[in-house]
Amino acid sequence: MRDAGFKIYLLFVVSWFLHLGTRIPFLGSIRFDLLLILVLSYLAFTQPDRINHTNTTTDKLIKRLLIYALVTLPFVEWPGSVINSGLQEWVKAAVFYWFTVAFIVSERKLLQFMVVFLFCQLWRILEPLYLHLTEGYWGSIASMANWEFMDRLSGAPHDIVNPNGLAFIVCTVLPFLYFFQGLSWWSRLVFLGLTPATIYTLMLTGSRSGFLGLEVIFLGIVWKSRRRLLIAVLGVTIAVAAFPFLSADMQDRYLSIFGAGEKNAATAQGRLEGVEGDLRVIMRRPFFGHGLGTSREANANFRGGDQPAHNLYTETGQELGIFGLLILLALIRSIVINFNSAQSALARRGDASGFLKAVVDAMQVWLVMNLLFSFASYGLSSYEWYLFAGLSVALYSILNVADLNRQAGEAHERHASLPTLPSNRGHGLR
Repeated sequence: MRDAGFKIYLLFVVSWFLHLGTRIPFLGSIRFDLLLILVLSYLAFTQPDRINHTNTTTDKLIKRLLIYALVTLPFVEWPGSVINSGLQEWVKAAVFYWFTVAFIVSERKLLQFMVVFLFCQLWRILEPLYLHLTEGYWGSIASMANWEFMDRLSGAPHDIVNPNGLAFIVCTVLPFLYFFQGLSWWSRLVFLGLTPATIYTLMLTGSRSGFLGLEVIFLGIVWKSRRRLLIAVLGVTIAVAAFPFLSADMQDRYLSIFGAGEKNAATAQGRLEGVEGDLRVIMRRPFFGHGLGTSREANANFRGGDQPAHNLYTETGQELGIFGLLILLALIRSIVINFNSAQSALARRGDASGFLKAVVDAMQVWLVMNLLFSFASYGLSSYEWYLFAGLSVALYSILNVADLNRQAGEAHERHASLPTLPSNRGHGLR
């Protein structure tokens, strides 16, 4: 049952991220993703040993978030919107947690999952890049000063993701490409062949938050590397050499991060003003919020902008209020603790290399990048935080099982090495 569930989960990952329902109309007509979720939910929640995961702090906090959203329904602005769409979108994201902890129970399954997950993300990066190079595809534009516009690369037509979302996908992949490249010759070949293409894609998005995310990833790699000075000098040299090859508008957009741009400075200032507007909306209902999934609706009605808050924390405050935000912050804290505990478990084993070490390093860098990205993108009902949570629990569980097996093996060896005492059977007093 568990092996079948894991294979179906991999199929769900492919279908979800590559949007098979839109690429293959028949799958869309039968609601293929929904069918997979129903099957996986049955398999996940009927596992005989799932109690091992229900006692974790992370698991309790995710359930607490759901219960809080349900209990506060009578006190929110739009309970109907929560029931009709908000809960559905949140559940579709949160299933990544439950499916991950239910089906990824060994190092081998974790490896298979990472291969499939990274393949899907690389496809989402390379498809729009290919269309751009062959057909001049961009997919999005950005406004600048003097009523000028700049083309920005977004997701492919079947992948409805804006330029910032595409940049986030690139920042998701890069830590894994780097830390996995030492595992085998083909993983190193993938790293050398695809890293330039992914970074070039990020530059074409014109995403300033993506550019900052790339800097965080670079700093994380330098921090974890044994050759920090060499990597730092090499990275800076490549960046300085590549910058002149960007268009003038792209250069201006990235320089606006540091207040040096001319055409894009106003949009950079607009992000700060947007946060101020988000806070004003929060203060309308500071305790229980407007309802799960209603950030866009709240901003459209009370701020004059028909879009969700581009900030995870103001988005959560708008939807769930201060108490909901505190639960989310506690959940993020538990994820950080889980990965730190996994790193400590690896240190106790003396495992300085190998797949699990690479996963922990990549996940920690991805986590720090995501913490930065969360200040410039929504995510309460997006998959990433729930996949983070699931992988953090699954990874620590795998390491704990390995430690228990190792300790049992050592105890068995010590017992086997003890001298055998002569038996007194048959020689007692009569």
